[in-house]
Amino acid sequence: MWIRRKYKMRFRKAEFRESSRELENPGCGWYHVYPFTLRIPTELCLEETAVCISDISKKEELALVRIDIGAFRSCEIPREALEDVSRIFDLFRACRKQMIVRFAYDSEGKGMEREPQDILLVKKHIEQLGEIVRRFSSDILVLQGIFVGNWGEMHHSKFLTDSYMSELIRSLYHAVGDSCYLAVRTPEQWRRITDSLGGERGLRKRIGLFNDGMFGSSTDLGTYQEGVRQEELAWQERYASMAPNGGEALAAETPTGYRRAAEEMRQMHLCYLNSSYHPGQLDYWKKECVSQPGCWNGLSGYEYIGRHLGSRFMVSDAGMRGNQLEIIIENCGFSGFYEEAECFLEIAGEAGRICCRQIDTKVSEWGNSKKIGLQIPLPEEERASGNVFLRMQRKRDGRPVRFANQDAGDRVLLGSFERR
Repeated sequence: MWIRRKYKMRFRKAEFRESSRELENPGCGWYHVYPFTLRIPTELCLEETAVCISDISKKEELALVRIDIGAFRSCEIPREALEDVSRIFDLFRACRKQMIVRFAYDSEGKGMEREPQDILLVKKHIEQLGEIVRRFSSDILVLQGIFVGNWGEMHHSKFLTDSYMSELIRSLYHAVGDSCYLAVRTPEQWRRITDSLGGERGLRKRIGLFNDGMFGSSTDLGTYQEGVRQEELAWQERYASMAPNGGEALAAETPTGYRRAAEEMRQMHLCYLNSSYHPGQLDYWKKECVSQPGCWNGLSGYEYIGRHLGSRFMVSDAGMRGNQLEIIIENCGFSGFYEEAECFLEIAGEAGRICCRQIDTKVSEWGNSKKIGLQIPLPEEERASGNVFLRMQRKRDGRPVRFANQDAGDRVLLGSFERR
C-alpha cells in the first residue's frame, strides 16, 4: 500500500544513459542448432546433447531443435517416437532453453524424395505432434515451417502451392493454437498464405518469417525474387512486426559489414540468429570494430548485432505532469518483445519499505514502436519520499526483462521524490 504524507513531494528525474552491456533477456538472441532423428527402435541418446547445451550454448537463451521425422513418411508416428519428442523437449526445458522447433522429413536436401505422398499424412503428423507442442507451450517460442521441403525450409516440395500451404498452416494452427508462433520461409509465402486464410485473419498475427539465406546473395539464396530485395525489406519493415523473425546469416563472396547487416535486420525485425553459421560471415563481424560516438564504440560488429537482436528497451525520460508520472521508453533493438510481460512501479521509501504498483500496459502490444509512453496516475497522497524504479518481468515465470540503461540491474531508476 502507498504511504500517505501531509507534505508535498517534488520529483527529481534520474540521468538516463544507454549501456552496451549484454542483457540476457528471454525470448531473443543467438541460438545453436540441435538436430535429432526419430527412428524405431529408438537411437536417441541425450547425454551428449546435454553436455553441449551446458558448454557451447550455455549463455544463449534460445536453441533451435530440428527433428527429422522422415522415417515415418509412409505411416503415422508411433507412440515410442512421440515419447522421444517429449524426452527431447524435456531436456531443453530442464536446461532452461526456450526452443525454436522445426519438424522436417529431410536432413540431406532431398525433400521431394523423403516427404509423404499424401497431404493427409502430413496433416496427421501435425495433429500428433501438435499435442506435444501444446504441452511444452511455455518452452517453445516459434514453430518453423510446415514440415515439408529440403531441411524443412519450405523449398523443393510438392506441397508449396497456395492451397497446400494454406491447408498445412491451418492444420498447424488448429493443432497448436496460440501456444506458440508459427513461421514461414519467405515474404511471398507469407502473403500467399495469409491472403487465402479467409475467416482466420487473426492467424496472420501469429506467423513470422525465418530466413536461412540471409546475406548469402542478392536474393538471400531465393528468399526474394531477383531484383526486389529493397522492396521486400521495406515490406517487412512495415508488415512483419507481429511475430518473431529470425534465421541464419550466410557468407557471400564479399561478406556483409555489420552496419548494413544491422540496418537490414532492423527492417526484418530480427529476433534470433544462428550463432555458428556461417563462420565466414560471423567471423567477419567479429573482426569489425564499431567506430561511433557513444557506448558502442570499440565493440565488435558481432557484439553490436547480438546485443540488438530482439527488443532492447531503455528509459529515456521521466517526469510528473499534474498527477501523472510519465515515462518514455525507447526500443533500441531490432524487434519487439513477443511474450506477455508485466511492468511494475516501485518506490523504495523510508526504513526499506518498498511500495509496488503494477502498471496497466501490455508489453507484447508495444510492437516495434521506437518510443513508448506510459502515464501512471500518482496523486499527491500516494507519493512517498524515496527512489522510484521501473521493473519488468516475463509474466509466465517472473524472469526479469532488463532495461539497457547504464547501471540498471533487474530494475531501472527513474528518479526520486523529495520533500519541497
